[in-house]
Amino acid sequence: MNGMRAPRQQVELPALRVLEGSGRPDLPLRDYGLIGDCHGSALVGIDGSIDWCCFDRFDAAPVCARLLDRRRGGCFEIRPVEAARARRRYLPETNVLETTFETTSGRVKLIDFMPLRSEAPQGTTDFTAIGPAGWVVRIVEGETGRVAMRLWYQPVRDGLEMRPAALGLEDRAWRSDGLPSLFADLPLEGGDGRVAGVFDVAAGERRTAVLAPGGLPGPLPRDRADTMLASTVRYWRGWSSATSYDGPHREAVLRSALVLKLLTYAPTGAIVAAPTTSLPEGIGTARTWDYRFCWLRDAVLTLFSILKMGHADEARDFLRFLVGACEETLPRVLPLYAVGGGAGREERIHEDAAGYRGSRPVRSGNEAVEQHQLDVYGQVIDLAYVMKRMGGTLDRETERVVEALATFIAGHWEEPDAGIWEPRLPPRRHTHSAILAWVGLDRAVRLLGEREEWCRARDGVLETIRSRGIHADGHLTQILDGEETDAALLVAPMHGLPLDDAVVSRTVDRVRRDLGLGDGGPLIRRYRTDDGLAGREGAFLICCFWLVDALLHLDRGEEARSQFEELMALSNDLGLYPEQMAADGTFLGNLPQGFTHIGLVHSALSLDLYERHGVEAVRGTHADRAAHLAERYDRLREMWGT
Repeated sequence: MNGMRAPRQQVELPALRVLEGSGRPDLPLRDYGLIGDCHGSALVGIDGSIDWCCFDRFDAAPVCARLLDRRRGGCFEIRPVEAARARRRYLPETNVLETTFETTSGRVKLIDFMPLRSEAPQGTTDFTAIGPAGWVVRIVEGETGRVAMRLWYQPVRDGLEMRPAALGLEDRAWRSDGLPSLFADLPLEGGDGRVAGVFDVAAGERRTAVLAPGGLPGPLPRDRADTMLASTVRYWRGWSSATSYDGPHREAVLRSALVLKLLTYAPTGAIVAAPTTSLPEGIGTARTWDYRFCWLRDAVLTLFSILKMGHADEARDFLRFLVGACEETLPRVLPLYAVGGGAGREERIHEDAAGYRGSRPVRSGNEAVEQHQLDVYGQVIDLAYVMKRMGGTLDRETERVVEALATFIAGHWEEPDAGIWEPRLPPRRHTHSAILAWVGLDRAVRLLGEREEWCRARDGVLETIRSRGIHADGHLTQILDGEETDAALLVAPMHGLPLDDAVVSRTVDRVRRDLGLGDGGPLIRRYRTDDGLAGREGAFLICCFWLVDALLHLDRGEEARSQFEELMALSNDLGLYPEQMAADGTFLGNLPQGFTHIGLVHSALSLDLYERHGVEAVRGTHADRAAHLAERYDRLREMWGT
């Protein structure tokens, strides 16, 4: 693995000083797992500490933010007092996290989950809302011996301003105005903005702690934990059973699908790029961004993957969100939207936050919302085309959006834009943007018929790519008339762009030569050109999966399989991937990153098609490949009618 670290199967935890505060060193990002309820989410460290938690909305103010300030950020920690060995897993086919701590005194399990607000009736995929809103449930089970455990809950108010919260015991719960209440069947004491206590768990005993809104009717939340656990496990296993993929690497593909589902905001169908903000793309750099918004590009590619695995409900919900979001800003569309609709928040810097491992600034909101990114228009139209090819029906509102976007592309494709990677530089003419402009016009013609304006622009874009986007050496270039390459160009063959295979092959080889990270391993950067920011970033992981797809298009199957297998070894022990990775395997960027898991799913599906049907099955458009899958999974078409 070229010096990169394999996932740790267990971690040694030091003993605690019982009254010690919550300011332990930053955990490696690979030591976190994700739980969520398709509204908000939390990151749980392998040491039993929830260091990031946003309820109700992914972009809400965090209740715990130690991830971004290890002293002031707040946490919700449950772990053994004495030294322990920790290992973890997700319960099979769920997003319920189980961490096992083994000490000299005994062994305990910590089960963490956020109850779903819906559950599927047995034998159906019709999910009906029945569950609680915005809970985190933590169950400690004694397995052997007797183990002393510590709970430490230190929330923050005002989110990334990280102000301490005053907590008081009232009606058997620890409460603070504007924050969730802590319900626990444990001996706890409060003071100095935290609640803490030590308790023993013997073999066969269970202890429960729940964060939930205060003032709830009915039994206390801690007394509902077992019911909610059963309901949540049932929901996720029902959802997983509806996943149609049964090819190689099914466990990794299903885990990625479960991650992508967790990143879906149930009330609107929006899909966030990641559930976190400001995790650095380079340690100690200012490459710290808020990804808790719906990037149309990322979400469209997510839907390609989820739809191909049989989940048409999510596709329908997202298409409804997408059409509504686009209609608000036509004829332009924004690169990103808030999960509830409308523009994402204006970027704000939180000066006092220390940042993960000193990487500052900490940000909320994202300035990229103000950029013009032409490729997004083509991605949206391509999604509509995929859904139509897979048996869906486009309503008049969707057709109007497709028409408006195609007309915009036809009138503006010759203008510079910010491009897919959002550099903080003046706009330029990006070859990748031109490729997606061609895609948008081509798919609009296929959907709505030939129009002279669209056909003329489509032909003009293709001629421009061929004459100005191909270097004298025969490879695609990052910008028109440019010299450097860009890993985003690896997607050209996935869109059915009519280019000679020789151009694709030379682009693949040039990307590997110029952008490879480390000593011949699977990692590649997205670019090496200036992006207006100080410091260096790591390998961009979706690009590493795009390389798999491009190699398959070229019928270089052995290389593609080798690349994919090496990437499979780079996840953490839970099967999660970040946005980026250093040459030594250090996780970088926001976590988990939907874009990376999209890449894994698409590459796995493409490899499966290649093995079953040969190279022609992986050529052409996203819709062509989806059609092959639809033939294999008849339920995809059936679901459109349900």
